[in-house]
Amino acid sequence: MQQPRISRRRLAGLFVWAGAAHALPACGQAAAAEKRVLVLGAGLAGLSAAWELQQLGYEVTVIEGRDRVGGRVWTLREGLEQGQFAEIGAVRIPDVHERTLDYCEMLGLELDEYKDGEPLYYVDGKRFKHVEGEPWPLEGLNDDELALGLGDYWSREIAATFAEFGDPRMNGFPKPGIVEKYDGMVYADFLRMRGTSETYLKLYAADNGSEISTIGTLAWMGAEVADQAWGKTYHIRGGNDQLPNGLAEKVGLDNILLSSKVTKIEHDDAGVTVTFSGPDGETSLSADYLVCTLPFTTLRDVAIEPEFSPEKMKAIKELFLMNAGRGYIQTRTRFWEQEGIGGLKIAKTDGPAERIWNLSDVQPAGTTMGVIQSYTQNHNADAYCAVAPEEREEFCLAAVEQFFPEIRAEKVAFFHFCWSDDPWSRGAWTDILPDQWWIVAATRKPEGRVVFAGEHTSVWAGWMQGAIESGQRAADEIAAMG
Repeated sequence: MQQPRISRRRLAGLFVWAGAAHALPACGQAAAAEKRVLVLGAGLAGLSAAWELQQLGYEVTVIEGRDRVGGRVWTLREGLEQGQFAEIGAVRIPDVHERTLDYCEMLGLELDEYKDGEPLYYVDGKRFKHVEGEPWPLEGLNDDELALGLGDYWSREIAATFAEFGDPRMNGFPKPGIVEKYDGMVYADFLRMRGTSETYLKLYAADNGSEISTIGTLAWMGAEVADQAWGKTYHIRGGNDQLPNGLAEKVGLDNILLSSKVTKIEHDDAGVTVTFSGPDGETSLSADYLVCTLPFTTLRDVAIEPEFSPEKMKAIKELFLMNAGRGYIQTRTRFWEQEGIGGLKIAKTDGPAERIWNLSDVQPAGTTMGVIQSYTQNHNADAYCAVAPEEREEFCLAAVEQFFPEIRAEKVAFFHFCWSDDPWSRGAWTDILPDQWWIVAATRKPEGRVVFAGEHTSVWAGWMQGAIESGQRAADEIAAMG
């Protein structure tokens, strides 16, 4: 599937508020060939950094704690009938994520488009469908929200906010005084301050998740502009894990050490040494440079000698990863279609289930069963994940029943996963909390010969695009060092 492309090097400087990416300097292949780089983590950030560095002639070794590559891109196939699958990690590729699409094209991966459709809502205790342009069957929307419609109202608010804050794509963001005024405010409270109704906030959270009650206003605005022109949404045919798997093959499986837990990082002006516990016991490797893509939630457990700068150590200690809990249900049929319900997000609620996502449209051709997932985040995910694993199926089915009373009879298989249970990330994606604007630059700032990548260092936090962008930037930073 051919899509319009924007060169990633052209795009690299777009979001200067998070730190401008380096353009690749001229780097002699012979000089680079004499240099060795260690990469911590074989997710998309680590793999993209490794691949880009190899293209410049660096010798690269990737060290990964898991027994697989991909990190938080992880496709589940075992236990599903008809050769179907579910995505435990990343689900979507927006059409504005050019870096991700470029890699898919390089690897020859085919894309399927998620279909549009009419979702089902369960808000304020009411179960209803909504067709664009028709009145909402809810009380409490203000006059502007009713007159403009929720989409146009949202566009107006974004435009007004850019006028006040400045454009995150330009130098000087945010404008003077904005950090002092808004850095301590969660995004939901910012919308309330601007006159947004509580009913609108419930609908917005039903569509986007309860994250808006946690994330800082400045961080949310940066994320909004990153995907402002988003139109179509894609999935990699056969499973999104084919992207990291294909990239790992490009890097060379012999250059990736799996089941190897990093325990110590030593660094000085001459180079770096990493100690890890692997299948052959404790091992240390030395190199000229290090790319660290470990989530800060796990980097906290790694001994660092000498410690990084005080600002970096504070960021490592305080950076927050949002929790996400998912319950996957394979169904006998796609029964919701009989009610005219479709699309990726087939059901949305202000209750504990949050959203029901439909992966059925991207399943292998000719399959007839359905695959849906209950997708919770933030405090709703914490509540779901606090339930004993053997009780999560009942918890999930009870939540989904408010949308679809037939779910128990339709269920063929059930699977669950909580990202807070994952020892290699301890969370799903990064959220910049109120009073943490300083942390945006701190996460990606190099420390001598150590550079940092991962979705937590990118404007596209939580996306495959963010991991890839950060890995490419890290490679650029090392190349700039020589």
